[in-house]
Amino acid sequence: MDYVQVIDGSSFASIYIVGDLHGSYQLLMNHLNSINFNFDEDLLICTGDLVDRGKENLECISLLKKPWFKTVRGNHEELFIKGLYDLKLRQLHERNGGEWFYQLQSHQQLEIIKIFEVLPLVIELQLQEKRVGIAHADIDIHNWNAFKQDVEKGDYSIPGITSAYQNVLWGRGRIKNLSKDYEVVEGIDAIYLGHTIVKEMTQIDNCFYIDVGSSFTNKLCIVKIK
Repeated sequence: MDYVQVIDGSSFASIYIVGDLHGSYQLLMNHLNSINFNFDEDLLICTGDLVDRGKENLECISLLKKPWFKTVRGNHEELFIKGLYDLKLRQLHERNGGEWFYQLQSHQQLEIIKIFEVLPLVIELQLQEKRVGIAHADIDIHNWNAFKQDVEKGDYSIPGITSAYQNVLWGRGRIKNLSKDYEVVEGIDAIYLGHTIVKEMTQIDNCFYIDVGSSFTNKLCIVKIK
């Protein structure tokens, strides 16, 4: 499958990006109504982690059927895909808000996994004046095209090297300042990320972190980029 999805932004009146939802469906809808989001003409892109921790998980999954909604895959969607067949990942998932999934009937579980398996890891939004990237967690390759190529290789394993696939789902190196090697990502104007909770939108280089805690804080960060 293609792990990178390119979207032409010219066909939408306005475009917004929202941080991780974590089962906070009504919170999202309240925010969209407050900003006069046009469900017929606008687009909303999420940084992943639609589910777990909050109570409206199935409602958030239903957003994937809406033409005005897109999302990248987060580490929680990845836990759905792999946790059903990996006991350690299942236990990790259950400890982090995913216990509800394993209480569903098997056909429901498989339906959700099938939906999540086709989610991209990266969305590139092409606008007239700029290009914007959306991913879940982290990017440690400082060239956008090289990063996309590495993501497309999938979840490979090389001793001492973390794949872009793993890092984009789980990484926190840039925002945790774990290395001085991080720098501006060339070839892209801005990148919006979630995964790590921040008090407010936080910019590091040309990366913007917009997960403000949703299910914990009852807050969302929604950024208008067009």
